[in-house]
Amino acid sequence: ILEILVRVVVEDMADNHGDQASSLWAKIQELLGRVTSCHSTDAEIWPHYTLLYGDGQSIRPGDNEKALHFLSKAHRCEVQASGWEKDSGTFKEVIRRAIDLAYVTLSCSKKKSNPQEALQMLSSTLIVFLYTVSPQQLHTYVATGEIHGDLSDDVKELEQLITELQDQS
Repeated sequence: ILEILVRVVVEDMADNHGDQASSLWAKIQELLGRVTSCHSTDAEIWPHYTLLYGDGQSIRPGDNEKALHFLSKAHRCEVQASGWEKDSGTFKEVIRRAIDLAYVTLSCSKKKSNPQEALQMLSSTLIVFLYTVSPQQLHTYVATGEIHGDLSDDVKELEQLITELQDQS
């Protein structure tokens, strides 16, 4: 239900009376605040909050930093769940979210006027990624040492983004 409500507000859909849903932004923000305060370890909630704040693509830098914070929370919740690294589907979801996190981190850090703040942002994300990429050996073919095909592109993209994050820091 949260996903639908957020999408309706973000896409500014009209209701049956022609009223735009963007007028409900503050109410959805309040609702998400209440839900996340009760279910702060539910990784599925945080991406909705991220989307509400522009998914890291807002013209308002403050919104992008909030989106980055929410993506970080979602990622942290995912990797704290037991066994996430063993299931290839869950591992792929974690890698995809990490890729989104990397792009938003790079975008936010480039807009920082204070180099120390940018460095802190990049470093924090890099530390998170060290734990994320390390279980990839669980998803490799023993004979070749290569990552399973359905994960290969995502892992390579994340590794490239990690290199870019390291270069920026």
